[in-house]
Amino acid sequence: MANLFDNLSSRVLSKSQSLASDAIQKAIPGDGFLAKSARGILTSQSARLLSNGLFPGAASSQAPKLRNIGFGNENDIRVRLSLSPQSGDIFYRDPTNEIQSPLRATDGVVWPYTPTINVSYSASYAGASPTHSNYVQQSYNSSSVDQITVVGQFTANTPEEASYLLAVLWFLKSSTKSFFGQDQSPSRGTPPPVLRFSGHGPMMFNSLPVVITNHTQDFEPSVDYIEASMPGDIRTVTRVPTSMNINISLAPVVSRKRQTEFSLKEYSAGKLIGGPRGVGGTP
Repeated sequence: MANLFDNLSSRVLSKSQSLASDAIQKAIPGDGFLAKSARGILTSQSARLLSNGLFPGAASSQAPKLRNIGFGNENDIRVRLSLSPQSGDIFYRDPTNEIQSPLRATDGVVWPYTPTINVSYSASYAGASPTHSNYVQQSYNSSSVDQITVVGQFTANTPEEASYLLAVLWFLKSSTKSFFGQDQSPSRGTPPPVLRFSGHGPMMFNSLPVVITNHTQDFEPSVDYIEASMPGDIRTVTRVPTSMNINISLAPVVSRKRQTEFSLKEYSAGKLIGGPRGVGGTP
């Protein structure tokens, strides 16, 4: 019986590896050095997952295609940066903004691969040194949540994916600008919009109000570039990298009203996490 089970498991594993290899070949075609290297990495990763009883994609950071799940779906735990619910028709929610239109289906930027997220929580103390004492007396001053840094990879293997990446770049650039000049009242003079950051489920990052303080886009010379599908009647050619890293620094924003509603008892029990369609979470 044990031998029969082992033989069956071996055949299932071999078939799964073959299917995974075929899927990787279709996802990353070509005989170039970069394509072969990428296939080699993904194939080895698939083999490692399959050997541990996991199928590629089940417990992997790889996401070959973005599903069109809107912000607020309780089962969506992907890392996302979106406009706040009351932001109005700006950026990708503006029906006339065609260059950012690919972001409407996902309601903001969704990382196709699990990014690295760094967040730091601090408590500040002021030290007093009484005369003829052996120790500094610490007096509590304040607490803070420092900047959240998100470092993630984006890839573009088709014109549609290139258009999504182009929309991401324009959304991030626009989110660091204020309404100014020819913008109509009452928007004119308004600072950059407050965004919502979510990822990994409601008890991790759940609709945190944030603003972008800095972001960098790495256009590497060692990768291929692909032409993006341009919206409407735009005839110019625009290329984006087939693979690029984007680093974003986010500053949490907690309103005065939200601070007056703070309770450490409620916070420690995970009851101040907010909601995607309403009050933002408390970081």
